[in-house]
Amino acid sequence: MDRRRLIIFTRYPDPGRTKTRLIPALGPEGAAELHRRMTEHTLWAARGSGMAKPGCLEVCYSGGDLLRMRNWLGDPWVYRPQSGGDLGERMGHAFRAGFAAGKRRIVLIGSDCPGLSSAHLRLAFLSLRNYDVVLGPSHDGGYYLLGLRGMAEELFSGIDWGGRQVYAQTLAKAGSAGLLVRELAPLPDVDRPQDLDFWHRAERSALSVVIPTRNEEVHIGKTLSRLDCGSEGEVIVVDGGSRDRTPEVAEKAGARVMITRPGRGIQMNAGARNARGEILLFLHADTLMPAGYVSLIRAALRDARVVGGYFRMRFFPSSLFLRTLEKTVDLRTRLFRLPYGDQAYFVRASVFALSGGFAEIPLMEDVEFIKRMRRLGRLVYLPSPVRTSARRFERLGGIQALVRNRLTFWGYKLGVRPERLARWYYKDP
Repeated sequence: MDRRRLIIFTRYPDPGRTKTRLIPALGPEGAAELHRRMTEHTLWAARGSGMAKPGCLEVCYSGGDLLRMRNWLGDPWVYRPQSGGDLGERMGHAFRAGFAAGKRRIVLIGSDCPGLSSAHLRLAFLSLRNYDVVLGPSHDGGYYLLGLRGMAEELFSGIDWGGRQVYAQTLAKAGSAGLLVRELAPLPDVDRPQDLDFWHRAERSALSVVIPTRNEEVHIGKTLSRLDCGSEGEVIVVDGGSRDRTPEVAEKAGARVMITRPGRGIQMNAGARNARGEILLFLHADTLMPAGYVSLIRAALRDARVVGGYFRMRFFPSSLFLRTLEKTVDLRTRLFRLPYGDQAYFVRASVFALSGGFAEIPLMEDVEFIKRMRRLGRLVYLPSPVRTSARRFERLGGIQALVRNRLTFWGYKLGVRPERLARWYYKDP
């Protein structure tokens, strides 16, 4: 028996009774339609987490009735009308019923958070193995997720529900009760007309390309010329102190340029924090994307189980040695799901924030990042190849460069500090 339960709090989308604060902007029917789509998005995330199955998923609703709810959302899961007075009483009742039914880890979510993904739900349930409470703060001062591994009555009373201090008050009450709390990354919810842009951006799936650079004047122009993110997308070049014309070339090509301290993890995190897109693509300055890459990425992310992915890799210029190496890279990524940064990672922006981003270490930030991402969901391999410069193999010699890469990887796996590895890896022969 699965001892977990996911509870979705929602209501039947009756015009005039649903999302009333959005009616001035959308009208009664428009506000109800938006609520319907957001609830279906929430259910999509639940399916991707593996929790949308009988006995694990409960739809706790207000408005409507059982028949209309089942006709709307389907019937494999439990439906329960919300019971109680204010929001705290209704949530408390839902948690008490779940624990009384023998559940040991319960997560409750709302239905108006466009950034919510299956990764948030997976991490919440994983965290409840070691924490008493999991909280996902929302930008308006409330929370989009509450998880418990035991009933905590103090979290459902004495809270100013509807105010901007809900999260802070809940956190304080948990601390006073001695409960161990795991806080997730904050997300926006959609309650007011000014919040609508969050939903529109999520629907458009805009792409932000983040490229860390340092002295890449020779390559960055060609890389940027192959990028077409559409009218909603953007390209951010994060320069780590180039001594050449890299920033000028990038600006001339239409990229938004930022300047940070050097370090690929530092630079990519800075770009991600300033990105506007719902999808992030991290690209090396000497890597060329295939035609139609935006459509390929969006198609892959339609699967709610997928949190991100990467592309097949090909070198240019090519050689017999490099073609052989490409096959070993293909084999490694297919069997072990262990790509490197020059395979063009993409990830949902909300999941990137949830993961904590890249470790700001001088080397192996890509391997460390992928290791954490695999805990949050599925990473997909896209067979359309990116073309990456073979300049390092040309400069060092194929065998020497390959040996250096392998020794660096295994040194990291065996616990050698990244700072020490970086000093050795970047040292010219």
